[in-house]
Amino acid sequence: MSAVSLDLPAELKERIEQAARERRENPSSLLAAALDLLLETEQLQLEEVRRRIASRSGNTVPNEAVMSWLDIWGISPDVPPPGCK
Repeated sequence: MSAVSLDLPAELKERIEQAARERRENPSSLLAAALDLLLETEQLQLEEVRRRIASRSGNTVPNEAVMSWLDIWGISPDVPPPGCK
């Protein structure tokens, strides 16, 4: 793991350190987890935007494909949702 330097406002730095103390974690570990969650959320939002744009362009997902996917939703997390055609 490589070191990264961030210029944070003092108030934010204190909040991070306080949260890390409360969780008995290293501030770096807390920041890494928070950034990972942020980037994952951003990726999901971008995928949703792309999906919505595709749906407006006439690309759709057949109902049968969606229903089949919903039948295993929550049971098999490795199966991605069906894509647009």
